[in-house]
Amino acid sequence: MTHANYNRRFRSKKEGQVRITPKKFVSFELGKVYYAVPIERVERIVKKFNPYGILPSGNSLVRHQDELITLIDLSKIFPSDGCRVDSNYLIVCTLNNDDRLGIPIPDIPKILEISEESLCEIPELYRKQQLPPVIEKLIRAPDGSEVFYLNLELFSEM
Repeated sequence: MTHANYNRRFRSKKEGQVRITPKKFVSFELGKVYYAVPIERVERIVKKFNPYGILPSGNSLVRHQDELITLIDLSKIFPSDGCRVDSNYLIVCTLNNDDRLGIPIPDIPKILEISEESLCEIPELYRKQQLPPVIEKLIRAPDGSEVFYLNLELFSEM
């Protein structure tokens, strides 16, 4: 026979809630438009770099730690206000094929921590207006701002 206190002791324990770990992104601003890339794809942030070999697309190269990195110019892909800003930082990201992709940005990036519900689809009417395919989703940041999520793998297809 089971003692009454035995059942009560185990029933009184609260059901364990499954904690969903938030997703982390590296977020940055270019011309009053916010972008984000998954933090697990960011290899490092570089403070000083010298790009060279600028193509008409705006892409260029940089050598960092004896490694050649392709720099992309997001203002050519998604112009926000038409002006080019000085790039003081470089986000170096790893693609699936182990290539490195650099995103030059003017200010130090921030870490954005969001829940799964904060990721949403971009409205189809907006997407049809020549939105580059690298902009895959929209993120509702905790401060209320909207952030474009960039799918890094799609840069190699452009």
